[in-house]
Amino acid sequence: MASVDEAEPSRRLLLQAGAAFAAAGVASVSAPTSAEARTNGGKADIVFRNGPVYTVNGSREWARAVAVKHKHIVYVGDDAGVRSFIGPRTRVIDLAGRMLLPGFVEGHIHPIAGAVATRGVDLQYDTREEMLEALRAYRTKLGKADIVRGFGWRYNAFPPTGPRKEDLDQIWPDTSVFLVGIDGHSAWVNSKTLAIAKVTKATKDPLPGYSYFERDPASGEPTGYLVEPPAMFPVLNAVSPFTTSYIAESLEQWLPKASAAGITSVFDAGLLVLPEETGYELYQDLERKGKLPFRVVGSTYHNNPAVDPVPIAKALRRRFHSELVQASVLKLNIDGGEAQRTAALLAPYSDDPSTSGETLVPPDQFKDIIRRADRDGLDIHIHSYGDRANRLSLDAFEAAIKVNPPRDRRHTLAHVVILAPEDLPRFAKLGVTAQFSTQWSVGDAYWHGVMRPRLGARAEQVYRTGSILRHGANISLGTDWPAAGYYSTYKPLDAIEIATTRRELNKPDQPALVPLDERISLEEAIRAATMGPAYQLGLDQKVGSIEVGKLADLIVLENNLFEVAQHEIHNTKVVMTVMNGEVRHEQRS
Repeated sequence: MASVDEAEPSRRLLLQAGAAFAAAGVASVSAPTSAEARTNGGKADIVFRNGPVYTVNGSREWARAVAVKHKHIVYVGDDAGVRSFIGPRTRVIDLAGRMLLPGFVEGHIHPIAGAVATRGVDLQYDTREEMLEALRAYRTKLGKADIVRGFGWRYNAFPPTGPRKEDLDQIWPDTSVFLVGIDGHSAWVNSKTLAIAKVTKATKDPLPGYSYFERDPASGEPTGYLVEPPAMFPVLNAVSPFTTSYIAESLEQWLPKASAAGITSVFDAGLLVLPEETGYELYQDLERKGKLPFRVVGSTYHNNPAVDPVPIAKALRRRFHSELVQASVLKLNIDGGEAQRTAALLAPYSDDPSTSGETLVPPDQFKDIIRRADRDGLDIHIHSYGDRANRLSLDAFEAAIKVNPPRDRRHTLAHVVILAPEDLPRFAKLGVTAQFSTQWSVGDAYWHGVMRPRLGARAEQVYRTGSILRHGANISLGTDWPAAGYYSTYKPLDAIEIATTRRELNKPDQPALVPLDERISLEEAIRAATMGPAYQLGLDQKVGSIEVGKLADLIVLENNLFEVAQHEIHNTKVVMTVMNGEVRHEQRS
């Protein structure tokens, strides 16, 4: 992989190719056939012209004009060729140098859970004192309430044993408090919450070593730090479960933000805050009302070793399969995260040699679930952080492929934080997509304050995006919003920029996170935010690139990404988002 500076010739070549295309006036697709003319009436609903159009179509990457009829793209080519599609009712959009791209496909996100979790107080601060100040200010703003909710407290502000209930008791002694950590894998609660949920020193941990109630070493009393969802959600549900109306309201408030970020398809990697049937019904209700601005491929989220998820996933797949909403993926957790030392490692943690992390599901049971799910045609998406977790996951996929009949598999490993070098080629060999939240791959306060102490030298070998790509595997970007290591974002352009720089946003002089050759080119990053996740989700014949016959999922950016400085990519505004041929977001001048 070339360095960022060395990659500049590639950017220039793409620009030269686009200019040459414009000068030649060569249409990427010829005039419509007679069948297309009959189907479309010969005229388009929307025409984009005066490009640049970056198609993410490897056979012809640049165009100048695109025509849309109903839900589909009916023309991709030059300005001269698109004229025949323009009628008196056609909306003609002069790009005037603005960039047309395929709509972004989010390879791993939690729209419903994120919309709900982020409605409370925002705790994305670097110190405990700043968080407590924000909580005190929020108390004044909130007034009387039955429960205080919040999201985003950062692990680097606390010791490895996590935050404590006493800090919250001083602010809200008589009101339940439930604050979700920045990665969504832990919660910080007060004494009132623990009392209502009846969590005491005698309460058993849900999954010892993986999901537990942190305890004071002297007294054995719970400290108010809840680790992993099996410990978190029973407490939340005992105190104040989210109502369906609250969840629906939260989601509807967030949906326009997704469209403004250019998102037109998503993989919902876990509904989390409500029963899955209810979550899919909510999505389909929005679809029926015409209010769902993206297509959803959803998952059956499994984190309970006592439950067999395969029949549940198959039942959901049969029940929910509308135009925009599919429940077609089984989502498994094999491990947790390095902050809680629940990521499963091949060697012990550098700051606690007594543990190398536990798997959520015993390896033999995990392998059996994957074998049966694969046999029954389910695509599988695995939360897999540690190098041991990733190896177990790849081993399980390999075993299933050996014993089950051939088919078009779209299995995925998500996050892939730490990977043994010998496992790098296995993604391509097994046809497994590597899904990354590339905005995490920076040397931020979390990397310095949490990841480096936990992993030692291994922290300098994380997020091997470039290596997996060079071995020929498909990679997919997904923000995992609202979850994060340091700051939470749902914006694909944030992830695209950092994939090319491995630097924090707005810090162009920050040293890039090593290894430097894990940075990828802009064209690779755009593909990983469009066609990469489209392939992951089995949508690659419908979306992910700008081609005739595909659905009209398109976005207009205010600038050509290949002409802006790398550190300004995330500041580029999405001025229009089209999904299924319908304008879902438009920035008014």
